[in-house]
Amino acid sequence: MSWIGETRMADCIFCRILDGSVPAERVYETPGAVAFLDGFPTARGHTLVIPRLHAPTILDLPDDAVADLFRAVREVTRKVSDALHPVAFNIGWNHGRGAGQAVLHLHVHILPRYTAGGRGVQSLGSGGDRSQLAETAAALRRG
Repeated sequence: MSWIGETRMADCIFCRILDGSVPAERVYETPGAVAFLDGFPTARGHTLVIPRLHAPTILDLPDDAVADLFRAVREVTRKVSDALHPVAFNIGWNHGRGAGQAVLHLHVHILPRYTAGGRGVQSLGSGGDRSQLAETAAALRRG
């Protein structure tokens, strides 16, 4: 995997965590990804999984790096589940500043939930028009 370690951004805090110049509580590492506890957790065990390659969004990440990232997400989720026994998880990422992405280095949040009753990511949307499903699907197929 020639992409590993080739690109770092000096002003990116996650790249600085990768190179060791910023400390973090690392919990898992592979040649393609690193996981560490979020410094501003919203729940006990809130973990971020990042690719070692600097890529602002999923669209910027090479295919082989995507596979490595999501294998790491699966393994870290298993570790959090085994160690902390949450009742469920929210797992996902903010894609772009307009979606709330504060650090422009792709990172997947693993958020353990300790009580039931979450509304899921659907609650973040502003609604859609069911009458446009066929038109939207056609646009996506063309895209």
